[in-house]
Amino acid sequence: MEQYLNLWEQVLNVVRQNLDDERFNELFRDYSVYKFQNNYIYVVVPDVLTKFRIEKFLIKRINQEILPNFTNDKIMFKIITKEEAEEDKKQSEYNKLVNPTKDYTNNLSRRNLRPEYTFSNFVVGESNRFAFLSAMKVAEAPGDVYNPLYIFGDVGLGKTHLMMAIGHYILDNNINANVIYTTAQQFTEDYFLATSTKKGRENIEEFYNYYRSADVLLVDDIQFLDGKKSTQEEFFKVFEYLHENNKQIVITSDRSANQLQNMMARLKSRFNWGLNVDIKTPDNDLRINILKTKLKFLLNNPAEVPIEVLEYISNTFPNNVRDLEGALRRYVTYCVSLNIPFTLENVYVALDSLIPNKENDTQIENNSQIEYIKQVVCDYFKISTNDLTSTSRKQQVTYARQIAIYLIRDKFNIPLKRIGEFFGNRDHATISHSIDKIKHGIQTNPLIKTDIEILEKKIQKI
Repeated sequence: MEQYLNLWEQVLNVVRQNLDDERFNELFRDYSVYKFQNNYIYVVVPDVLTKFRIEKFLIKRINQEILPNFTNDKIMFKIITKEEAEEDKKQSEYNKLVNPTKDYTNNLSRRNLRPEYTFSNFVVGESNRFAFLSAMKVAEAPGDVYNPLYIFGDVGLGKTHLMMAIGHYILDNNINANVIYTTAQQFTEDYFLATSTKKGRENIEEFYNYYRSADVLLVDDIQFLDGKKSTQEEFFKVFEYLHENNKQIVITSDRSANQLQNMMARLKSRFNWGLNVDIKTPDNDLRINILKTKLKFLLNNPAEVPIEVLEYISNTFPNNVRDLEGALRRYVTYCVSLNIPFTLENVYVALDSLIPNKENDTQIENNSQIEYIKQVVCDYFKISTNDLTSTSRKQQVTYARQIAIYLIRDKFNIPLKRIGEFFGNRDHATISHSIDKIKHGIQTNPLIKTDIEILEKKIQKI
């Protein structure tokens, strides 16, 4: 524990510089480092009031701003009281008496929850709001509301983040909860090891005891069990035991339960007992908000990065939040390392090797294609192209302008600022409003939908 105590004291030296002596001594007059678990360093303070004040005013800054200056490891501090630490010690001693054999569980790969995967760090939008609210309900009342909670969606959209956020929330409110995180692949490997060693029956019992001991079982990528009949049988037994004992089960997958073609029918049926929620591809607004949130962890002054850079990254990586965040991290690192400004020109260079398909870049090099769309729209609405770039607010002109903006964005997926240049240098907020208005109109107004369908056929040859 000495290394973690040293780390805590290094952090406190920074905290001391920002607090007066009286307040600092009130909060940190008595502390100790209790243990390291699930990527958390548990720091013990005397009472509930001290814990509350540190958590309320300091812990976020400590973990997100100060701690990264002293370590590259993905760890965080968690504050607990002496009473909570004592209770945890009693529980640990009890577990040793009940199950003294630890050989098997110690050999299992670590089931850590990534410290940054919390509800507070999850950016919510229309594409994931229902999944987020459902996860919160499960975290607040594990085993009582939706059991199992089955979260599905494409790769990199935040399924694992939500699942681990549930685990963090439960542990934050009950340090003694046994939260086990695993992947379907790891479960398969654990079962294989349990049945292929010389200990035989003793090992398989330890395997069952480990998974059945969970108060909360988090299982990632359940689709990996597709076609693995014997492992499915074992997972079914674990599932049945936990469910019957009101233990919460959370599962993620890249497809809905009904789309798991080589999964046992009775197991798919169990997956549908609780609640199935999906996470869809994030829209542009959510992608921009995700990037803005990520910037707060990467830069002291996120405003240094212009909005057109975020729009470019959002447009270039529209389908995968993991790729989106990775692109932003690369761009920031590139600019900081070379000591160059955060400009749109530099994002082209920084991300050049990451862009899988430059077809759109080639298309938009030819401005005549965009002018062609503008002309098609003007002919359709019987107005001039000058009207589109003018300040006119006539209903017919405004509507035609919004239609043209929507079609260009849909066809070429280029930054809003770039589109604005083709419409009298309108700002990105105006362009974004136009796109959103037409998107909404397509869903609610059949006349707008018809106009779009006709015009899309006219410009299909581009």
